[in-house]
Amino acid sequence: MKWKNYIGNIILQSKEQFASSVPITFCCTVRSVNKIFGVPVRVVDTPDFFHEDVKDAHVHINECRKYCQPGQCVVLLVIQGGRFTNQEIGILERLEDCLGWNIRDCTIVLLTRGDDMKNVNLWSYISENPGLKHIVEHCGNRFHLFNNKSKDIKQVLELVRKIPNYKSLFPKFAKKYDKDSCNSS
Repeated sequence: MKWKNYIGNIILQSKEQFASSVPITFCCTVRSVNKIFGVPVRVVDTPDFFHEDVKDAHVHINECRKYCQPGQCVVLLVIQGGRFTNQEIGILERLEDCLGWNIRDCTIVLLTRGDDMKNVNLWSYISENPGLKHIVEHCGNRFHLFNNKSKDIKQVLELVRKIPNYKSLFPKFAKKYDKDSCNSS
């Protein structure tokens, strides 16, 4: 069974399946789409480098470094909504140590399973979890709640708008969707 609403598929608006049937990624997987949001986009799904079942983490870290360079990427730090654990405390600093650069400047904390958090005040949830609050604050308070069960493009549009400098990265997107959002108000 493959995940039908995997986050990478939703972002890329892809009907192809990006992920395997297991919920944990064990190696870097790269998918590219030409001209999404007006420019080519590449999504790199990385393993949790610190997960006990990931073998040869240094190999995956080196692979990730090829695709994720300062100034050339947006990092989505994916955390399951409603389930922040002690293992995630310090994840931002550990990732920066592994990758060798300050990713927090281009990171958005992407909380998943928004469908399970319908009646939750997201900012209160973040504020009540000191470790999560630390991560979000160190990422410039950039966070987004993603509904894994929805294929609605609006959640992707909202996510893109949270990317630092999205207007310069995706000028055609900004021209089209910023204009549309002004007209719909």
